[in-house]
Amino acid sequence: MSKVTLKKETLFEKSRELGLNYVLAFNPDRLLAPCWNAMGKTSPAKNYGGWESMQIQGHSLGHYMSALAAFYASTGSAAAKEKLDYCVSIIKSLQREDGYFGGIPAAPFEKVFNSRGDFKVERFNLADWWVPWYSVHKIYAGLIDAYKSGRNTDAFEIVKKMCNWTIAGTSRMTDEDIQKMLTCEHGGMCKVFADMYELTGEKKYLTEAERFIHREIFLPLSKKEDRLQGYHANTQIPKIIGLAKLYDLTKKEEYRTAAEFFFNTVTKKRSYANGGNSVSEHFGREYDERLARDTTETCNTYNMLELAEYIFRWNPSSETADFYERALYNHILGSQDPDTGAKTYFVSLLSGFFKVYCSKENSFWCCTGTGMENPARYTRFIFTKINDTLYINLFIPSVYEENGWKVSIETDFPYSQKLKVKILSKGQSPLKLKLRSPWWNPLPETESDGYVTIFPEESSSDFFETELKMNLSVRHTKDGSTNFSIFYGPLLLAADWGNSGLPADITDSHLVYMNTRAIETPRITAKAEEFIKHFTITDSKSLSFSAPGSDTSSGKPVLFRPFFDVHHKWYSVYFNNGMSPEDVRLKKLEEISRDFIECGRQQSEIEHGFKSENTESGYLGEVDRSFRKCRDKSSWFSYKIRTAEKLIITVFEKDSLDAVIKCNGKETTRIIHERKNENSLADIEIKIPEGITEEPFMEIRICGTEENLRILEIRSA
Repeated sequence: MSKVTLKKETLFEKSRELGLNYVLAFNPDRLLAPCWNAMGKTSPAKNYGGWESMQIQGHSLGHYMSALAAFYASTGSAAAKEKLDYCVSIIKSLQREDGYFGGIPAAPFEKVFNSRGDFKVERFNLADWWVPWYSVHKIYAGLIDAYKSGRNTDAFEIVKKMCNWTIAGTSRMTDEDIQKMLTCEHGGMCKVFADMYELTGEKKYLTEAERFIHREIFLPLSKKEDRLQGYHANTQIPKIIGLAKLYDLTKKEEYRTAAEFFFNTVTKKRSYANGGNSVSEHFGREYDERLARDTTETCNTYNMLELAEYIFRWNPSSETADFYERALYNHILGSQDPDTGAKTYFVSLLSGFFKVYCSKENSFWCCTGTGMENPARYTRFIFTKINDTLYINLFIPSVYEENGWKVSIETDFPYSQKLKVKILSKGQSPLKLKLRSPWWNPLPETESDGYVTIFPEESSSDFFETELKMNLSVRHTKDGSTNFSIFYGPLLLAADWGNSGLPADITDSHLVYMNTRAIETPRITAKAEEFIKHFTITDSKSLSFSAPGSDTSSGKPVLFRPFFDVHHKWYSVYFNNGMSPEDVRLKKLEEISRDFIECGRQQSEIEHGFKSENTESGYLGEVDRSFRKCRDKSSWFSYKIRTAEKLIITVFEKDSLDAVIKCNGKETTRIIHERKNENSLADIEIKIPEGITEEPFMEIRICGTEENLRILEIRSA
């Protein structure tokens, strides 16, 4: 990152400056507060709220250090360096003698280390603790970044002791016990040890990295088998980045095969128009682009861009760079509020919805953390040097400097279509420059890798000029629906429906995603390719377009703008000419729902006060839904839900149901559902007893009976 300088007052540079100021405004003592407490000492400051006051606390400190280190490397910010060094100094003073350090106590880890395999584990729970490895992994990674990008040598000694503590603990576990432990989300621990092996050359770190390979995910991918459906998406991506790093270090082909197959599967079969992936944080069916409030978790794209950098270095290809551009412009760039610097968790692609941002004091979602880092990482892929070739991947105004070479990209893209690449100075070693020929504007003399050689070694020229012609195009979904999206060059366009009635969109709780209805939006009546022929550009400075009302069901013109530039507005980026039966069902439920729980989904359950006794969760591929069920008559699970007049419980038609439902401890009803031979959903309505409806929230408890079916969704209406 330190080799590339963004040009002042340009799109990405202004976004980066906002991101830097956002990070610098945090109080490091408050981010360090949970670590004081976890180390058994009294903190001089109070924790931030939200996730930083829950069992995942401390993860934001790691992201904060990674962000400060990256901002220091990419901008030279003295303030970022000062705050980073301060954090490291406090960590050094707090670290235990045995090497442990974290924002949570060591108890869940020690319980697992000493259990001889007898410990409780679920996808997001280890030894009765919410994702402990995920939480501390961020601090491991933050310290490694503090050393590599922030030039703090103390950080290296601290993280080395932390790694040695982990190795000492896992040495008491069999490989089978390790695999059991890895069932729970554990972040990028594999990559942490791969990084340490690279930094030290000590074999013990390589051994530990390979012990942290989750075979349940790795083995099918190494055989090019796609079994991703139903898996929590961002749990898996850091594991694959670890495999990519291990390939670089070991050259074991199975690691590269798994990483490349995963990348191709996700980007080509499981991604949305904005380059993001997942719905409700999980991978769905191949080619399915199910639209919901909680599509495209921002963390996922942050990690997919890092994985793309490995894939590109192994096999430079414009196809990989095209994905990077699509995800960077249409997801990452637009995930930061341009007014406050606040970050999105999900970026909803549901028609008629809006972006939701974290509050400064009480959110601290996973994507708040990666969101701190994103603006500092803009320079990572503009240029990629491989051997004696410098690849120009992105059309972002910037300057590359290394070994006497100084190469400048001069453009105001995407607002201007003119591009000039200039050699400002030449180094002693020869360097071939190649410019990406993008999918939306193939350049003359494009080579097999999708690049154009613009400065052959024998050339005496010092500049190259071209025009990046941007045109409107349509992207149809591959799921057999009538959905489509509209692009201008690489930019996803959104219909801007204004902000009338928009709720507060900077919020403490991301449940606003679940508790806000989408607005009714006009339907496109023309065929997609005909529709875009009637667009007229109304403002070239903001790239705004107008579509005629004659092509919509409302009869009114529609304003289209680049999606990255749409904030604090209702919008649509997917359009269709009709509605499927499932669309009709969801629209009906949307109109009456007051609250919504996705059973078996981590965040939805946690945010609804989930409790249980002897239950299990899983995934139903036939309907792309998670579920929770009781195991026997003594089992139960409960949630806190917004009170309304009735509950709507969604089940799978092929299941039989016999369950007791209680509201605030009172038996409300016993519901029975007869099995039907259909791969579809059934919605069962239950009236809430009088008296309970006067309270703002109620506890609903599902109790086991003789036959326990899977509960998929619960709504209050």
